[in-house]
Parts: sequence; C-alpha cells; structure tokens
Amino acid sequence: MAFIIEKIPETEKKKFPFINIKLSSRWAIDREREVFIAITGTVGGPYEGTVPTDYYTMYWHNEKIDIAATPLPKSFTERGAIMNWHIHGLEIPETLQDRKESVFQLIRDAFSAIGQSFDGDRFLSVNVEFDRPTLNK
Repeated sequence: MAFIIEKIPETEKKKFPFINIKLSSRWAIDREREVFIAITGTVGGPYEGTVPTDYYTMYWHNEKIDIAATPLPKSFTERGAIMNWHIHGLEIPETLQDRKESVFQLIRDAFSAIGQSFDGDRFLSVNVEFDRPTLNK
C-alpha cells in the first residue's frame, strides 16, 4: 500500500495534539506501514516576503519525526509539471537512527503523495531533495 491523502478522523485528532487542524484537516497516511504525516506549522511566505517553510510531523513506530520542508518552484516537462520539495530540517529520534534510510524513503513517499495534491494542483511526479548536512541529528 502507498500513502493516501484523506481527512483526519476526529478520533485521531485527539490522539495527536501536534496536528495543526487550522492549517489542514488532511494527512498523508500509509496504513500498511503504520505511518502518517501531517502539517504542524508554516513560517514565512509571500506576505512576509520570505521563502515559506512548512513544518510536518511524521509518526512511525510510535516515534515522532519532525520535518522542515520548502516547496520549490515547479519544473515542467513535455508530459507535465513536477513538484519539487527541499527537506532542510529533520529530527529523527535516537530509536530510529539506525533506520535513517528507511525514514528518508518514507519521507519521499509521503511528500510524493502530498505534492501530487499540493494546493489543488495535480503533478506528474514529485522530486524530494534532502539537505544532508542538516540531517545529521
């Protein structure tokens, strides 16, 4: 199974108070791998005259993974538009440090689902790049 975007059930909102319902009532969830990701905050943007940073929390194996991401300009090919994300902040708990590559793959998969429905636009594919020096936490 893959990540899907769906409305966050009311019962789940109470379990995970870090989910910012004011920003989004939806999450990306992969029930087979028992992982979800939801937006928790946004800083910056056109009104502030800065590049926006979106803050997400991924919850996997009962562990919270904090992610800072910036949507980059779209790329265009003959077949359609590509959504681009730059992950520039990542806090992986100590218990998951030996599974970093799995965490990176989960993030790629989750942002592919998020990006394909980003701001109501449909994208051919989603590219996710990591700022590796920032990710050594």
